[in-house]
Amino acid sequence: MQCKSNNDLENILRMKEIADIYNATGQYGKSRRYHKGIIEICEKHPKNEMMLMLKINSLNYLKKTYKSLETTNELLSLNPYNIDALINIANHINEAEHV
Repeated sequence: MQCKSNNDLENILRMKEIADIYNATGQYGKSRRYHKGIIEICEKHPKNEMMLMLKINSLNYLKKTYKSLETTNELLSLNPYNIDALINIANHINEAEHV
C-alpha cells in the first residue's frame, strides 16, 4: 500500500499535466482551477520538499508572488541548497527589476 503523500504526488503530477494542456489550449480559467487544487493538496504536506516545489510552481502561475516567496523560504528552511527555490528567488528579483 502506498502512503498518502505518494498518492497525492501522483495526483498532483496528473493535475499539473492537465493544467498545462488547458493553458496551452487557451483555457486559462480551467488551468487556474487545477493550480488552485494543486495548492490545496500541497498544503496538506507542509514539510515535503517536492510538494513545496509544486506549490511554488502553481503559486507562480497564479501570480501570487508574496505567497510564492513565503513558500520558497519554507523550502529553503528544509533544504538551503534547493536549486528550484534559489531559481525562484532569482526570477522574482529579475521580474522586479524589469517592472
